[in-house]
Amino acid sequence: MLKKIEALGAGLLERLVPGVDAAACGWKHWENCWQCGGRPCSVNTCNADLICG
Repeated sequence: MLKKIEALGAGLLERLVPGVDAAACGWKHWENCWQCGGRPCSVNTCNADLICG
């Protein structure tokens, strides 16, 4: 069940934040994220945490 949830999360991350390599763990930063209403954001590629700046 956990593998299905992880796969779903990785697929969702790819749709929401294009260009992220989910295999490379770390933080990716963008200046303009639609998920944050156009504000900067950071995404943890290991667990898909999204932080709006």
